[in-house]
Amino acid sequence: MQNSGRASVPSDDYGYDYSSSNQADHGQYSANGGYGQGGGYGSADQNGYDQGYGQAPVNPPISPAAGRATVGASAGRASVGGAAGRASVGAPAGRATVGGRASVRPAGLDMEDGEQPAGKGKGAKAGKGGKSGKKKRNKLTIALASVAVLIMLAGGGMIAFTSFLSGVPEPGEFKTQENTLIFASDGKTQVAQLGTENRRIVDMKVLDKKIKDTLIAGEDQEFYNHDGIDLWGIARAAWNNLTGGATQGASTITQQYARAAAQDLEVSYARKLREAVWARELEQEYSKDEILGFYVNTAYFGRGATGVGAAAKAYFGPGVDAEKLTIAQAALLGAVLKQPEPQCGDVELKDCQYKGYDPQNDEAAAKDRWNYVLNSVVKMNTLTQAEVDQVKAEGFPKTVAFTPGGKNNATWGIKGTSYGPMINYIKKEMETPEVKKALEAIGITDWKNGGLKITLTIDPKAQAELEKRLRREYVVIEVCKDKKNKVVPFTIAEDGKTRLGKDGKPLAVDLKTSDPKKITCGPQVDKETTPKTSMLNRYPKNVTAAAVAINPQTGAVLSYYGGMDGTTYDKAGKNGEGGPFVGGGHSPASSFKIYTLAAAVQAGVSVESHWDPTPFKPKGSKTEIRNAGRDGADAGCHTNCTLKLMAQKSYNVPFYKVTEKIGPAAVLDMAAKAGVSMIWDDGNKAYDLTKKKGSEVPLGPHVGFGQYPITVLDHASGIATFAANGIYNKPHFVAKVERKMTEDGKSVWKPVPGTGPKIKGKQTIDPKVVGEVNAVLKNYSGTRLSNRDSISKSGTWQAGNQWAGQNSSAWYVGYTPQIATAVWVGNYVNESEPIKDPGGGKIGSGDLPKDIWTGFMNKANELLKFGPKPIEQGCGGCIGDQDAGDGKETTPTPDPGACFLNPNQPGCENQPGGPGGPGGPGNNPNPSPTPSGTGGGGICIPKPGKPCP
Repeated sequence: MQNSGRASVPSDDYGYDYSSSNQADHGQYSANGGYGQGGGYGSADQNGYDQGYGQAPVNPPISPAAGRATVGASAGRASVGGAAGRASVGAPAGRATVGGRASVRPAGLDMEDGEQPAGKGKGAKAGKGGKSGKKKRNKLTIALASVAVLIMLAGGGMIAFTSFLSGVPEPGEFKTQENTLIFASDGKTQVAQLGTENRRIVDMKVLDKKIKDTLIAGEDQEFYNHDGIDLWGIARAAWNNLTGGATQGASTITQQYARAAAQDLEVSYARKLREAVWARELEQEYSKDEILGFYVNTAYFGRGATGVGAAAKAYFGPGVDAEKLTIAQAALLGAVLKQPEPQCGDVELKDCQYKGYDPQNDEAAAKDRWNYVLNSVVKMNTLTQAEVDQVKAEGFPKTVAFTPGGKNNATWGIKGTSYGPMINYIKKEMETPEVKKALEAIGITDWKNGGLKITLTIDPKAQAELEKRLRREYVVIEVCKDKKNKVVPFTIAEDGKTRLGKDGKPLAVDLKTSDPKKITCGPQVDKETTPKTSMLNRYPKNVTAAAVAINPQTGAVLSYYGGMDGTTYDKAGKNGEGGPFVGGGHSPASSFKIYTLAAAVQAGVSVESHWDPTPFKPKGSKTEIRNAGRDGADAGCHTNCTLKLMAQKSYNVPFYKVTEKIGPAAVLDMAAKAGVSMIWDDGNKAYDLTKKKGSEVPLGPHVGFGQYPITVLDHASGIATFAANGIYNKPHFVAKVERKMTEDGKSVWKPVPGTGPKIKGKQTIDPKVVGEVNAVLKNYSGTRLSNRDSISKSGTWQAGNQWAGQNSSAWYVGYTPQIATAVWVGNYVNESEPIKDPGGGKIGSGDLPKDIWTGFMNKANELLKFGPKPIEQGCGGCIGDQDAGDGKETTPTPDPGACFLNPNQPGCENQPGGPGGPGGPGNNPNPSPTPSGTGGGGICIPKPGKPCP
């Protein structure tokens, strides 16, 4: 546990534009006690990859992380070439840790700032400085010490005279830096935490005085008796410095807070002078209780925790709030303030002399300091000796084990969790003009550091079920191949972009040419990690899945799975929204025909209209419109098939013709009314359907059978509108935004006015149209959920031409009145490549996607306690023109023998034995009686009970 500096924190652009180093969830912490925080802003690349359709590489731009970064340091404070001060490391603001802190107090020693620990460890030797320049320093020291003492004694008048030294930030500026917490819909399951520092502000009104005094007893026993400055301490420090001792200070907690608030790292008498002035200003303006609150809410307690609120959870478990601390626990936190983390340099922790006061690192030192703190509380007259003896008798408090990273970071819940990809949507909802205005009204300008509690619409149990079925994590690498498909090894040049071959020369990478000498490079899944509970277990490593479930009556997103990492590509939603390139769609194939069918009915085309499904080439096209190798005969209707049957059988040709008849714009407008917000053309250009009419989007009739990509979230939103009988509710993730307030001495969460969803459904599709769609797709393809009806549709998209007969993606979407779910299965990278099952067979929509959909829907209905509800459906053909299609009614030509058995059936008019045919009724020139049981022409036709002779 020698790592130091504060935990690395993502940039303001959570999710897709998240930039982080490999330490994104493996933060580092400062070794310094109290206010020993490092500074600076910095981050490393997060590599991303192209996700199908030839989209631009998903390589998020490097943006300054909104947190602190360590740069080759083992401690939080900066020491640059021996000179104290602040350093900027490729960042616009903040302090960077460029070396170890010049002074760290070792465990067991009661030293002040500026002292160097002696003993083992890099830089541990005590340094008093050489004789050169000593006289000059002594003169400066005497002058500054004299001024300092004068200011201390002069009081308010001298403070006014030295106002040029003032400038400490208002405590309110510090107070706003508090983690925002994100919870699932139950309000109890925390799923993420955002912010630059791991801090939870605690109102001093909710802490008992005994707890408050115990927290500070080890640092400032005279807190209630001084005016912000310890005169005797300063005199002692001045004498020590004057006589050649180590540079010291004598900081009260007021001074410590002032120094930290001003981010003043300089170890000098000039700093002490400023500190003294600031401390007096604070003492004049604020009460002791307020100053105590400023201190305990901003001091660093180790374990990545800033402030007592975060420290309580870091040391005693996530269920322990600061207001629930015992005296024993408060004394432990007061003890670690002296030095919460090791200062060992290159020495192993087991051999380190200065391990700090965290009991996990040095229990003996921690207990000694704990006893010291308890005894100090007695000296403050807050506790009696008997009370302290009782606390000691009950024993040293137990702490939870600590491991750096993960939930001990200031920010967590972005990587390694299915909630990570949702952060983008939370950000979008929290940064609308309405919400910004509401937060600014209560003094919050940065919602991630506003100390808010955001409750999501996501049901934790349903989410766990969806994640369990789809979970899979990937490692993606870039691979270069020559024209013979052989892998070409390469390295990356110092510029981070140029690929170098074995000879060290840049590779001739083929971008848009067909030069046989050039090579192609692209992403490839190197390996995957899939739990046994996942339905993707044993599937080839390129196969992935995404799914979204929505409450149709409110638009609340109940479950969302786009992957396990919010810093990479979200397979269920949009990526790069707001930037120059937006990706995220997948060709929905026949599952999109829900919108085409509705558009047709809206345009006056009956679902009982007849169409010719025979494959054909549209005028001016070289490509034939096909039905995945089928024709009308396979459906049993030849060239005269109803639109209803063609929807149920997923034939493409009739839906191309319907779209051509009513116009692609009608289909696009219907999809937009349902909730599809964006669609991509074959060139990967995105069209925002919330801003453009269908007539403004240059897509052809192929849109009618789902050629053009849409996102899983949009598809789920679209079918949710049908589930709500044509009422559109905007999908949303945020259910409630609250802030902590104090009522009757207790902390409570209260809603922030002007935030949260504005649920107001809008009738965008005629209920009669919805009814016709329901009539066609009810219990589609024999799919019926447990004890309830459903509406659903499948869709399968074929792989690229070089993989003829294979599938590249497959969908299954559907709904009940209470829940609408869209499921997609495809490639993690390289969207057009084949997807296969564990046995090597192609994956169709009726295979894995349908199994995922059916299993999840049944379980979700059970978990959410959704009882069966009837689905409204129409007449199934009475609306619209039944003669709108191009179907050709044909007369079948039956087997001649069948006409002898049933001469009056259609097609037998000119067949032997048929009406008008030889030997048939009405065509016998010499009719004469025939034996019983025989037909005309002497040919025996057996009849019941009368066999032929």
